[in-house]
Amino acid sequence: MFNDLYFLVLAFELTLYLKLWLIVCRIPSQHKKHTALLFKSALPLTAILFSGVVLLTASVGSSHLDSIHNSLSRVGEERGLLWNHSIAALGIVLIVTGITFRMGVIPVNFRIGALLKEMPFWLSALSALIPLCAGAVFLILFVHQIAVIYFGYTEQILFFMALIVLTSTAGLLLITQELKTTLVLIVMQIAGVFFAQLSATCWKWRHEPFGGDAISIPEMMQAFSPELIMILLAVFGLACLLDSLGDHHTEIRYQEQLQGLIGDQRFLGIAAVILLATLACFPGFAAFRMKWQTLQSLFEIHQESAAGMLATVHSGYLGLAVVMLISSTIVAFVCAKIMIQICFAKPLARYHHPIQKRMALICYCCLIGSMILNLGMMVDF
Repeated sequence: MFNDLYFLVLAFELTLYLKLWLIVCRIPSQHKKHTALLFKSALPLTAILFSGVVLLTASVGSSHLDSIHNSLSRVGEERGLLWNHSIAALGIVLIVTGITFRMGVIPVNFRIGALLKEMPFWLSALSALIPLCAGAVFLILFVHQIAVIYFGYTEQILFFMALIVLTSTAGLLLITQELKTTLVLIVMQIAGVFFAQLSATCWKWRHEPFGGDAISIPEMMQAFSPELIMILLAVFGLACLLDSLGDHHTEIRYQEQLQGLIGDQRFLGIAAVILLATLACFPGFAAFRMKWQTLQSLFEIHQESAAGMLATVHSGYLGLAVVMLISSTIVAFVCAKIMIQICFAKPLARYHHPIQKRMALICYCCLIGSMILNLGMMVDF
């Protein structure tokens, strides 16, 4: 069942549409007319994804991932398969591109900002985290089956997607002041790092001697998943924390509204500082380890030098590593700025009113779970 391409695509799309219905149910009735934009903007992307699936399965004559892998592995051995090879390549490009856009890491509906303001923080964070997790699982399963020897389309698409996501979100983080948008952009940054890591993994799988025989792409990506889970916990915990600070009358929207939080709500202020430190790539925390692993993977990719004697670092992946360093610095700057406002600015009296205790409890649970995982990995390291 999980080895059938149509089943994976339908499961992925069903997950995203259930997320849309969750948003529709939680949005006030006077703003539900904006939700039609979500469905309208999703339909062309769904059509792109299914078009790629149809092309790929038609070129190989099967929707079974093992059959697709075996058919693509014969490309180059039989000249008569050249036409099918072109159709399959186009199908792969459409599938990977469609997944990336459906994950929401490249916005296509710029009017969604009006709807985002009406969501609670936990829902806006969840609406960004669910597509990221579903798309990551889909991509790993798909790439594991189609990334055969001498077939580099997938790694090139993932490379360019990582470059686009990291550069665009880094620029937007510098100009936005709304906390909901900041959280969503941080999730997109995580997705960009995931694309970079998966692209590097595909390159190594195809070029290094152990590729495909002793170790698989899911096994190579397994070392990346614990840090990713901890970062997602930190993002969701921070969203619940922001929801716990206010209600519809005193909703937290902008970074300046957090000034002096640690003086008004000591425990929530400490939790916010720890969660922000996790996202800001402080050494030892999950984001630092995740991005360090990705940088190592990017620097390990080599290409032949012009003299043909010594291999040098791949110029493209070197540039991607530099972009990731710059974007990570921007994320750290934004998180550090909020931490300074929380710790050192003059407290605001508005935080003395009772908080939403349910959201605060969820925040503490996410914080404790993230810290336990972080400490466990630090001890193992």
